[in-house]
Amino acid sequence: MSCRPTRRSEDLGASLLLASLCLAACGGAQAQAPAATDASQGPAEHEPPKDNSDSLKELRSKLASGLGGATELNLAAKGFGPGLGALLADSPDLAKLSSLDVSDNDLGIDGVRALIASARLAQLRELDLGGNDIGDDGASAVAHSPGLAGLETLVSGNSIASSGATALAQATARHLSSLDLSMNGIGESGASALARTHLPLESLYLLGCEIGTNGVRLLAQSSSMGKLTVLALSGNNLGDEGAQALAKSTTLSSLTTLDLCANGIGDDGALALAQSAPLKRLKVIELYGNDIGSRGAAALKKRFGSRLHL
Repeated sequence: MSCRPTRRSEDLGASLLLASLCLAACGGAQAQAPAATDASQGPAEHEPPKDNSDSLKELRSKLASGLGGATELNLAAKGFGPGLGALLADSPDLAKLSSLDVSDNDLGIDGVRALIASARLAQLRELDLGGNDIGDDGASAVAHSPGLAGLETLVSGNSIASSGATALAQATARHLSSLDLSMNGIGESGASALARTHLPLESLYLLGCEIGTNGVRLLAQSSSMGKLTVLALSGNNLGDEGAQALAKSTTLSSLTTLDLCANGIGDDGALALAQSAPLKRLKVIELYGNDIGSRGAAALKKRFGSRLHL
């Protein structure tokens, strides 16, 4: 279920509040939806084993010895700092990686710039930069990096606002199909930019992004969202009007997973979703932590049955 606490946060208080709401709504469980893509899993199909290096010095020694045939490297939550970017950029083994997780390493914009300046990124398909305070300037640098043109999945860092989202919506990675900007305050302007993107997005994660009702309307009306199969929008204050906009959207008819947890949705929004003709392909619809009463709940259960998480 996608009401997941996230390590990416523009504001720690807001992140903890959303996480608390989601955990309360979801009971803290990590249930799986075996027949469908589960929004809680984020954009990656799996998470590679975490590297056990405890310092940059130790990692430098390991890289000097080579990573063998490894194509995935998970350095999440090491706190290595900006120097990690340059260290990885200089490693010949970077050229072999298809998946790199450097989330929560305090890279900052300098570390990210050093990493993406490498000429060894051509094989990289999945990059997790979450929790590195890269800001709008860092997002723009990532978006326009020639070395990242082959990316298919991107989890971008926090402290990103509308201009960073706009840059990423115009990214040079023409095959980018999965984008996670959760816990970044991109707002309605950021949603507007994403609604105009040229990217072939199939999965979009915008948990706690402050897009509001107007932002979700723009996404719901966007032809650029026509390939989406997963849309995760927990904690965006969408309300009934936002749910109604999604329910009426003909461009989102390919959705198989829709996450609307903690959005202040009541019976009116629930009834609209239950009666939606375009949302006929949904295999998972998540509505934990909303204000849905017995009437709305009954309609949802009748329409979606076991596909509903309420």
